[in-house]
Amino acid sequence: MTKTAATLEHAAPGRTARPPVVVVVGHIDHGKTTLLDAIRESKVAEKEAGGITQAIGAYQIEERGKKITFIDTPGHESFSAMRARGAHVADIAVLVVAADEGPKPQTDEAIKIIQEYELPFVVALNKIDKPGADPNRVKQQLAERSILVEGYGGTAPVVEISAKEKRGLDRLLETVLLLAELEEPTWDPNAAGIGVVIESHLESTRGAAATLLIEDGVVRHGEYIAIGGQVTPIRIFEDFRGEPIERAEASGPVRIIGFRTAPALGERFKTFKTKAEAEAYAEEARLLPAAASGGTTSISRTVVNIIIKADTLGSREALEGILAKVGTEALGHKILKSEAGDVNESDVKLALASKNTFIVGFRVKVPSAIRELADRHGVIIVTSDVIYELSDAIKAAMVAMAPSELQRIDRGSAKVLALFKEERGKQIVGGKVEKGVMRANAQFDVVRNQRVVGRGKIGELQSQRRQVAEVGEGQEFGILATADIFIAVGDTLALFTEERITPTL
Repeated sequence: MTKTAATLEHAAPGRTARPPVVVVVGHIDHGKTTLLDAIRESKVAEKEAGGITQAIGAYQIEERGKKITFIDTPGHESFSAMRARGAHVADIAVLVVAADEGPKPQTDEAIKIIQEYELPFVVALNKIDKPGADPNRVKQQLAERSILVEGYGGTAPVVEISAKEKRGLDRLLETVLLLAELEEPTWDPNAAGIGVVIESHLESTRGAAATLLIEDGVVRHGEYIAIGGQVTPIRIFEDFRGEPIERAEASGPVRIIGFRTAPALGERFKTFKTKAEAEAYAEEARLLPAAASGGTTSISRTVVNIIIKADTLGSREALEGILAKVGTEALGHKILKSEAGDVNESDVKLALASKNTFIVGFRVKVPSAIRELADRHGVIIVTSDVIYELSDAIKAAMVAMAPSELQRIDRGSAKVLALFKEERGKQIVGGKVEKGVMRANAQFDVVRNQRVVGRGKIGELQSQRRQVAEVGEGQEFGILATADIFIAVGDTLALFTEERITPTL
């Protein structure tokens, strides 16, 4: 946030101070997640595959009676995209640099983004416990990159820490709170909740879920949330620990489950008290041209990331030219890195740190140790010395890499009027279709007191004592159903089916 914007915001009536949102950035393996692990003592780092963060996580802690929200990022590309699509997600940055290694390529990327968005930041010199640590050398290397820390010609705060040994963490948090006091982020307690999607995925048992960062206002259970073109009632509402909550305020990381499709990373959201208001807002969002959202990729488009390695710059240019012609409205690609040279360990680690990424090698070598490392972690490497063969292989890899999407299709609702029998976990239930169509083998959410309390599936479906494939609106029915909760008279069954869609070329 610029000083001018901050001044205008602070002058607005009814606004009050909110917790700062802090993004932790730096090179792979320099200890970003381990630092957050040390701060919140939840052992998240140990759960990461290969020790590398695979997704963006958001967590909130309390220090000296004040809350701080931290965002962990899986490498420079994800952070860059999140910052570009969700402007002003972070108030402050913590630039983590290993004291034994110094700045690396992704350190430079993080510095570029910090400077581009004018983020207040603190440098955390990590791993000072290691024998090769040399903080003074690293500070000089940072100065050569226009990062002038205290004692080296500048005012940027720097804190020497050991995330592994939990040294220097109190001073780091103290510095973050000091920067927050200078930045003075605010929020409006009377406003509707707005913010950005920082992660989304599909849960096998509960459907599409999204981790959201609330930038302003309040999000409440029972309201409706509009993200892009879809509207969803806020029924399964959790904090970052996965605990059910009734409300959350600005700077809070939350998780909402029950979307028709997983929202896109960086997508904006807004909450409403009524479904009609939310649907009107969503309809406006659907009509907006792509340019209105900053020229980002369409929400429905799946994007696969590609790392290009070629024997010469000319070969690289030729391969990029071919890739420019590959893609459809449903499936596209983004080049994370493109350079001359053999495939190396850094390429594999970058692929691991970025979702849906594979490596393309044109007339280059893949050392056996690198191939083994890639195979061990499931990283796809496509190579060929013939460019048209490589083009076909790239298309095949893109289709194979593209995740299929489980799309929920709402079919209507039905009211439970009678219970007839329960046997071996199954219930025979009678009722009336209030809206839409009830189909055999469809699924349903059990809604009780306007809250989703369970989920089930229809087995046999009968109407007028005959087994049928579907029952229309206004008609009575009897079903043999299985559910993870006992269905009661008065419950509403929210009917839906699911279809798995995989993009093709």
